[in-house]
Amino acid sequence: MYDPRELLARIDADAPWILAGFGLAMIFQTIWLVECIRLARRQRAYTMPLFCTLFWFAHDIGCVARFHEWFFVYDHWFMKFFWLGLLSAVVLEVVFLWQVVQYGRAELMPWVSARTFVLCLAAAQLASIATWELFKSIVNDPLYQFSPLLTLISYSFMGAALMIKRRSALGQNTIMWGSYTAMCVIWPITTGVFYGPPFRTWQYFAGAAVAIVGGVVMTWLVSKRSPMFNREPIREAVPVSSG
Repeated sequence: MYDPRELLARIDADAPWILAGFGLAMIFQTIWLVECIRLARRQRAYTMPLFCTLFWFAHDIGCVARFHEWFFVYDHWFMKFFWLGLLSAVVLEVVFLWQVVQYGRAELMPWVSARTFVLCLAAAQLASIATWELFKSIVNDPLYQFSPLLTLISYSFMGAALMIKRRSALGQNTIMWGSYTAMCVIWPITTGVFYGPPFRTWQYFAGAAVAIVGGVVMTWLVSKRSPMFNREPIREAVPVSSG
C-alpha cells in the first residue's frame, strides 16, 4: 500500500508541518478522551463504546508490542514518538475497560456475576487482538499510518449505536463529539497533504468524510438543541390493562 522507507523520508521532508498537524490533532484527542473519563465518573456510566475500547486496545497494543521494529529495525524518530503516543493511548484504554467493569455489567450482562463479567471482557479482548492481527496481516499497513482512520470511523458508528441502544445521550456530550470531529478533520488533511499518493485516494477521503459527517451529526444529536434523544434513559413503557 505504501513503501515504509519512502513514507518516513516524506515525513522527514515535511516534519514541521506534520508535527504541527498531529500536535493539533492530539490536543483535540486529549480533550475528547479526558472528557470521556470525566463524564463516566459523573454519570456513573461507561462512555466509550465497548467495541471501540476492544478494537482500539487491540490496535494500539499491537503497535506497542512491536517495539523492536520502531526502535531497531526502522530506528526513526517519528516511529519512536508514534510508539510513545500509542503507549499513552493503551493506558487510557485500560481506564475505559475499567469503566466498563465498574459501570457496564448492570447494563450489558446483569444476569452474570462480576467475576464472570470480567472473564467475558478478557475473552472478548483476546479475540479482538487475534482478529486485529489477522486484519493487519491482510491490509499490510507496516507503519500503522492507515489504520488510525479506521479507529476514528469506528467511533462514529459505535457512538451512534450506543445512543440508540440506550435511547438517550447518556454518557455522551458535545465536548466529546466536537473534539472528535475536529480530530477527524485534521488527521486526513495532514496525511493527505504530506504522506503522498497512497493517502490521496477517493476511498481514503470517503472514509474520512464518513467520520467527519458522523461526528457533526452526533454533535448535534447529543446537544440540547436536538429533540430526538433525552439526557437520561427512557423507561420501558408499562402495558395498560384494557380492563
